[in-house]
Amino acid sequence: MGPAGYGTIDFAGETIKQATLLFLASVAQANSTAAGGSVLVAASQFNSAGSSVASATLYSQAAASQAALTPIDVSTKLNTWNLSPGDIVVLYVNSNTVGIPASFPTLVLSGTIDSVTSS
Repeated sequence: MGPAGYGTIDFAGETIKQATLLFLASVAQANSTAAGGSVLVAASQFNSAGSSVASATLYSQAAASQAALTPIDVSTKLNTWNLSPGDIVVLYVNSNTVGIPASFPTLVLSGTIDSVTSS
């Protein structure tokens, strides 16, 4: 993955077979109306022309807490995506309110396309 935080699909069209989201530190549940709000983690697929193809919310801090290093299976949210050569998958972290807390942990989205793993 490059410095912009995205990966480019550069092979024949594929689908995502398996995907997990992993936080390197625990995330406490926080309501979107709480001081500082809550965070959403989402992914979007863009085609080679830059048009949005698909998107999915992978985690909502308003809905649940998450233990460190415990993978969240997000396969069912991503395995309907049809990836074509030149497509880009972008991982977003957004806040329901003013901004992403500085203490929000590093996270990793990892997936398997056929027998190749990418993160």
